[in-house]
Amino acid sequence: MTGGAQAPGRAGRDRWWSRRFFEALEAGADAGRLERGRGYAAGGAVRDLKVSAGEVLARVQGSRARPYRVSLIRPRLEEDDWERLSAALAGQPLFRARLLAGELPPEVERVFELLGADLFPRGLDDLVATCSCPDWGHPCKHVAAALYVLAADLDDDPFLLLAWLGRERGEFLSGLRRHARPGGPDGAGEQAGAPFADTPHPAAPAPPALPEDPEAFWSAPDPPRLPEEPLRPEPALFTADPPEGAEALLDALEPLYTRLTGTEPPAGPSR
Repeated sequence: MTGGAQAPGRAGRDRWWSRRFFEALEAGADAGRLERGRGYAAGGAVRDLKVSAGEVLARVQGSRARPYRVSLIRPRLEEDDWERLSAALAGQPLFRARLLAGELPPEVERVFELLGADLFPRGLDDLVATCSCPDWGHPCKHVAAALYVLAADLDDDPFLLLAWLGRERGEFLSGLRRHARPGGPDGAGEQAGAPFADTPHPAAPAPPALPEDPEAFWSAPDPPRLPEEPLRPEPALFTADPPEGAEALLDALEPLYTRLTGTEPPAGPSR
């Protein structure tokens, strides 16, 4: 196989997940039956394909007037499995960002494996595939046609794989966001090392008590009176005695100061 099927009027984009899906299913299958199923899919024989938790249903038009009913069943994951998967994927920012953007990173398959789950069926033997046609082939061309169209639908929406395992896209992404919040699934507490985690929020000041007298509600106390004279800082007083030897230093610097400024030096402390 070179890629997924092409449903009528749709181009097969051959994403890695749809290719990986059908590569797993075609192992050990009869190539001739798969080819006939591909022709059925390309001719628009598959109708009303619907993915739900644990089962894919479709109607496939065969040689008879009434379409055949195809069912593809695989085990659903338990709630605990989804919680562990969501926590593991949410803990990787790159995986989380790509999943929230509607993509399926290749590493997600490995995460499923490490947690003891299968993102893709390992083969046709992992599915309970039934068809109402009289052909007992494995698979019959109607089942093969439904698998090809399912692979094409996965090109558009890889989350159909998760829906088949028991988790709709919205519910899965909601769980991913919940596990990504600080404090874990319940959202309580702060993540270790989070900014401002130890900084207490300042308490808001208590509002003033309302007056008991209703008439006083519309009155306000007089503002405080301003001082008659503006406050000025007291001038700094130089009261310390000059250090020993200061007089000789000032006498030595006086001619230099006079030459540079052309003025007499300012009067310093009494010496």
